[in-house]
Amino acid sequence: MSRIGWILLLVGLLIVGAGCGMLGSGESDADAEEQEETTEVATIVFGDYPQDEGNYEIIHPRKHFGRDEDVAMAFQMPGEKKFDVTRLKFQIIKADGDRVLQEMIEEVKPKDHQLKWEFTSSSSFHGFYETGDYQMKVWRGKDLLAEGDFIIMD
Repeated sequence: MSRIGWILLLVGLLIVGAGCGMLGSGESDADAEEQEETTEVATIVFGDYPQDEGNYEIIHPRKHFGRDEDVAMAFQMPGEKKFDVTRLKFQIIKADGDRVLQEMIEEVKPKDHQLKWEFTSSSSFHGFYETGDYQMKVWRGKDLLAEGDFIIMD
């Protein structure tokens, strides 16, 4: 093969490698720092549901609930960022073993930045069959928006 052929082959491989990301991540330190800033996760507060439409603060905040007790949750996006979606995914996870017991999808308004929800009254909630430590996570696509822990007792 001639010298020009080898040069063209090498240039072609460099172009393909750069396009596929084989020659680096293409992410600068500034991009990585910006991404870290956007991953701030809100804390979910559990307790009794506030009946007042404009009140997003949980009544009697606590972490311990009876198995048949209604449980409400609330959280606010850090910096009052908007949800920017129409649905959020909620996971209820059993803390021992990190088993996802339930996933529920809840409709939200994209312009909202806070949510209150009595999830145990939802038709998609199947109940707590075991006592123990639980965790709830709220997802917007692949972004974890909020998380919190609670305990179910007899």
